[in-house]
Amino acid sequence: MKVKSSIERGAEYLCTKLGDVVTANEQVAVVKGLAMWEVERRIGAGVKKRMIVSERTLIPPRLSVAGAPFFPLHINQG
Repeated sequence: MKVKSSIERGAEYLCTKLGDVVTANEQVAVVKGLAMWEVERRIGAGVKKRMIVSERTLIPPRLSVAGAPFFPLHINQG
């Protein structure tokens, strides 16, 4: 069963679970109403690791003023 999702196949996302940029491959399952996606994470020059994460953990990157990818980091101070 497929769920309509805003995640695009082949696009890069910030995975909040890993804290790293991943590439979405395909939707593989639905668990408790959430789409589960197979993603690839680059480790080094040519090594890639595949894993399955929920759609909720994938955040699309925003572009900064200079046009470079910007991933906001939330730092708790206090």
